[in-house]
Amino acid sequence: MKENDRKIFSIDDLHKTMELEQENFILASLYEIIDNKNEDLEKSRGELKEQLRKLVKVVKGKQKMYRDLYEQSPDLYRTINTDGIILDCNNAYAERLGYSKDEIIGKTIFDHSSEKNLQDTKNSFETWKKVGKIRNKEIWFRCKDGTVFPGLVSANNLYDDDQKLIGSNTVITDITEIYKHRKKLEESRNQIQQQVLELQELDMAKDGFLAMITHELKTPLVPIKSYIELALTEKLGPLTDVQKERLTIVQSSTEYLLKLVTDLLDAQKIELGQLKLTKDMHDLSEIINKTVEKMSGEITKRSISIEKNIQNGLFCLCDPIRIEQVLINLLVNAMKFSPDGSGKILVKSYSENGHARILVKDNGIGIISNKLEKIFVKFYQIDTSTTREYGGTGLGLSVCKGLIESHGGKIWAESDGTNKGAEIHILLP
Repeated sequence: MKENDRKIFSIDDLHKTMELEQENFILASLYEIIDNKNEDLEKSRGELKEQLRKLVKVVKGKQKMYRDLYEQSPDLYRTINTDGIILDCNNAYAERLGYSKDEIIGKTIFDHSSEKNLQDTKNSFETWKKVGKIRNKEIWFRCKDGTVFPGLVSANNLYDDDQKLIGSNTVITDITEIYKHRKKLEESRNQIQQQVLELQELDMAKDGFLAMITHELKTPLVPIKSYIELALTEKLGPLTDVQKERLTIVQSSTEYLLKLVTDLLDAQKIELGQLKLTKDMHDLSEIINKTVEKMSGEITKRSISIEKNIQNGLFCLCDPIRIEQVLINLLVNAMKFSPDGSGKILVKSYSENGHARILVKDNGIGIISNKLEKIFVKFYQIDTSTTREYGGTGLGLSVCKGLIESHGGKIWAESDGTNKGAEIHILLP
């Protein structure tokens, strides 16, 4: 009985021992885990401190960078609150106004505004407080020595955590040099405007004089031309061959002078908007054929051939006398620049997209491309040398342009270059 009791006690004791060992093992494991966690926590804490230290360094670096930008900017910076009190400013602001920073900080923005511009400054300040922004507002500033200068003011707003406006970083750009340049430009513009007015007055005087003188010139030329034509008919008495030859020269010169005066008058009327047209529906083929017939004698005399390709029944609302005047000018030009004996002129008309198209083409010297548009400018000459081969005043095509545009049409020139002839195109509605 006693042996069995001892055996049982020993087994229980073994069980207890094993349980204690397990508990000790678990406790040791827990202590080890706790120690490891403590080590990890300490390590994490150290890493976090290092990251925070680096972050603080970066933030301080950024603060310094922005502070340097603020301080060293060539523009004038100031920081104000919503009462207009200056809380800070940069070196450029202090130097430009001639104050030290201590003299500036605590003052109001109105202390630095020029007297003549004080109300504008107040208005701009109130506008800023209402709408929360100012962009490139021109304000005049007063320096410590009393001098003033213009600046462009822009406000970059400052807000608290509740997005309430608490102040601004104001950027001011000194535009003194720009203002001086602008003032010079304004003075130059005023001078130019005055000169333009004077030139306009002179131009009006010139226009009046030209209109008067051309009219006075035309008045005696008409009877001179008529009497020469009458004398050549020998109704006033017989003429010798020499007399006829001389009178023919006088007649030709009179006609040239009369045409010049007429062109001058027409050009003047076109410029002044005083040209009157008598428009009605007319068949262009009749006007063209009539004009070519009138010019045929001169064309034949020059041994120049002329070809017609005229569409019949091409009606147009126009002044037939003015269209004939245009065609005569174009044919005279074509003859002038075509070679005697081998010259060829084509006159063509046809309908095109509801418009009447007229073409006068020659095989003469042609026109270089950069002068195609200039030939319609009054008094323009392609050849301005003193020995130029072809005469003319440079009025004919200018008058043609004015007459065609007065009809609501268009006229232009085309050419492939020198010695390849030229084409004059007319488009009439």
